[in-house]
Amino acid sequence: MRYIAIGLVFVAVLGFAPGRASAGEFTDVIDAADQRYNGDPFDLTLRVGYERFYKQGDIRRESFRTTPHDWDYYGYVNVAEYKQVTHILNMELDIGLFHDISLKARLPLILKDQRELNGKSSFRWQDDFNGDGSPDALFSTDFTSPDRSGIDYLAVGLWWGILDQGRDDTKPNWTVYVEGRFSVGEEMSAACKKSDVDCTDGWNSEGNATTAGTDGGISRGVHEIAGGFRLSRRYGIAEPYFGLEALVGFSKGGANFFIDRNSVGQLNTRPPAVGTLDVGLEFIPWEVPDKGRKLVIGVGTGGKYHSEGREFTPLFDALGTSSYFNEQPYVDFDGDGENDHGEEDAAVEGNSWTGMTDVENYATIFGKVFIALEPAKYVKFRVGSNFSHETEHFITKTDQCPSDQVLSDGSGCAVYNWGHRPELDKPGNRFRAEKTFIWDFFIDATAQF
Repeated sequence: MRYIAIGLVFVAVLGFAPGRASAGEFTDVIDAADQRYNGDPFDLTLRVGYERFYKQGDIRRESFRTTPHDWDYYGYVNVAEYKQVTHILNMELDIGLFHDISLKARLPLILKDQRELNGKSSFRWQDDFNGDGSPDALFSTDFTSPDRSGIDYLAVGLWWGILDQGRDDTKPNWTVYVEGRFSVGEEMSAACKKSDVDCTDGWNSEGNATTAGTDGGISRGVHEIAGGFRLSRRYGIAEPYFGLEALVGFSKGGANFFIDRNSVGQLNTRPPAVGTLDVGLEFIPWEVPDKGRKLVIGVGTGGKYHSEGREFTPLFDALGTSSYFNEQPYVDFDGDGENDHGEEDAAVEGNSWTGMTDVENYATIFGKVFIALEPAKYVKFRVGSNFSHETEHFITKTDQCPSDQVLSDGSGCAVYNWGHRPELDKPGNRFRAEKTFIWDFFIDATAQF
């Protein structure tokens, strides 16, 4: 509610205060066929940049053996710390189509993606799921994923500056956009480095076994649609801004999402939908408009809401290559929420255990800062950083069966969710991500024609 209130104040201010200037970095849209306004019949920009993404957090698990919190039925034990470091080459082409309308294409090339789990020294596997008196290690808590690289998606979007303060100084800058992100790379499958001895074969997008030690692909295997609007208004050297955006993804048909809901009782067949609120302020302490020179300093904050959905969690590789799950198929014959390790009907044609799980809804709070310098009309440089925190949320929360498949007497399911594993998803056994911190650094250069 606090962010929404801030946003409404920004909207009110942006809509009524006077001023005259071109749109800032947040709302700017290049155009074409506009010689009267800027003396340029055609605009095109080409941006190339480097981005370093760093993510770190803790994995904890519900436990009956520790003292429960005042607000919960269970206590929690520390399992592992996870880290992810991704190096990205960002390439972007922006072409002006007409007055304040442009077509933008983006291609993030992942140069290297590194992920690892580091087990907590105090953690020990204690649960006896098989009933043979010995603890079962569900996965290795000291785990290194292979170094992945490649392309996740290609993005193509249409941007429209509905209002432009530079054209009419009684109006704010108002930009809307819609963007499609098309999965083009090899779909990600669970994999591990050959040095990990407790690692079995994973599965690829066709449900066939892969060899341990392969790179496991890099694409999430989803097509996405993004869209939103942005507002800003220039006051002297300051330009406040406000934006709302939404992102919805759809599986392109790989094994990780189990899109045939009826045959496997799947509840979540898509990744979480994401809504984003952005507020911030850009300062322009130096500007020579007729020569195309400008210095912009931007600061901002905001939040993202992630709905419940199916996701590649920090445990994806460790779970997907675990011998415990690959060698013991799940069938809950008696409906008691326990794995009966059946063989007869365990395999659903075209679907295999992949290590992907359903996650709880959660939020991300972020802050950002950047500096943009245009030393001449045809070139621009930017450098900046984003800092984020994810709220605590369960990362193994796959329901036993959809609500419409529960038997009338509550004894079980008419159709069981094949993705459910009691060892991971039953209350008291679930894993969650906590203390998640993200640091994103970028630097890029833009040629403007």
